[in-house]
Amino acid sequence: MTKSAQSDSRTVPKGGSLPASGPARSTVASISLDTRKHPVSRLSKARSSAVRIKTKLERWIDQYLDHLVLTAGRSTNTMHGYRLDLARYAQFCNHRGIGDPERVDPQVVGEFLSFLTTGGLAPASVARALSAVKGFHKYLLHGAVISTNPARPIKTPRLPRRLPNVLTIAQMQRIVSSPQDCDPHGVRNRALLTLLYGCGLRVSEAAQMRVEDVDFAEKFVRVTGKGGRERLVPFGPWTERALKAYLNGPRRGKEARLVTERLFLGRGGRGLSRMGVWLIVRQAALRAGLEKRVSPHTFRHSFATHLIQAGADLRSVQAMLGHRSISTTQIYTHLDREHLANVHRLCHPLEAGWTAAVQTDLDRD
Repeated sequence: MTKSAQSDSRTVPKGGSLPASGPARSTVASISLDTRKHPVSRLSKARSSAVRIKTKLERWIDQYLDHLVLTAGRSTNTMHGYRLDLARYAQFCNHRGIGDPERVDPQVVGEFLSFLTTGGLAPASVARALSAVKGFHKYLLHGAVISTNPARPIKTPRLPRRLPNVLTIAQMQRIVSSPQDCDPHGVRNRALLTLLYGCGLRVSEAAQMRVEDVDFAEKFVRVTGKGGRERLVPFGPWTERALKAYLNGPRRGKEARLVTERLFLGRGGRGLSRMGVWLIVRQAALRAGLEKRVSPHTFRHSFATHLIQAGADLRSVQAMLGHRSISTTQIYTHLDREHLANVHRLCHPLEAGWTAAVQTDLDRD
């Protein structure tokens, strides 16, 4: 789920200086390295009253994270992941008596990855951690803090290519239609579910969407995706009808006590959270009779798959999903081999002609 931190090497002055090294509450002081008692998958910041002086490595990590916030346009979720990864990395180095980034070598970085892997961290999380560490050392190299990047020789672990979870068109129609129109929450939920499936949005994109992002005149929504990148996604009559029913009904009734411009509101006129969206999707799936795990991202996968199955070109789907690389979109072409085989059998001139000829011979017999 995160962009590579390797490109974040800007705006470090040559010979850049560190913040003052006086007493500070370390953000990594209490992260355990004992995988026998505390598996890596459960590592977290614990509340600790211990105050100590941060190491040089930790202070540079703080400065690097500030750099990402101010100049790199990273999302809140991405920054949370980077902070956790680099906190683990700093504590790992501290445990080995390494408090200066100049003392880190490729062996240390490799051992850190091994520690994460044996501690039970998922391959994707290990790859993200390596990306964060590489970006951090590249930042220091660009600022002449270190002379070589010790993380550069380390290869990113190969991730297993898993096919996304996709629902059928009939299943999606059942889920989207499951909320009751007579209930204000049902009207809101139907608008949310319809928008998720109709536009292929990420859960954070739907939760953060504002009223002004919906353009009924042009039939587009303005979506702010990863890295703050904006894109326009069209919507059709079904989505338009559901959104207008919500905006002219339940949401208008809350405008007198609004505290946000968010499109989808929860209690107290506040915007729905990511978890709130997830719960709405899960409850709708259960009402539709689906026992399998269904998440907001299932809607996004289904959106892309159904478009491609209907003949949409990859570039158009890529633009609507907001993928930076076409290779990310290409995974949807592998989702329904049976569908592709049927298209080939029915549409390819050689296959269609051969089938017709065989059928003619059979008729003659």
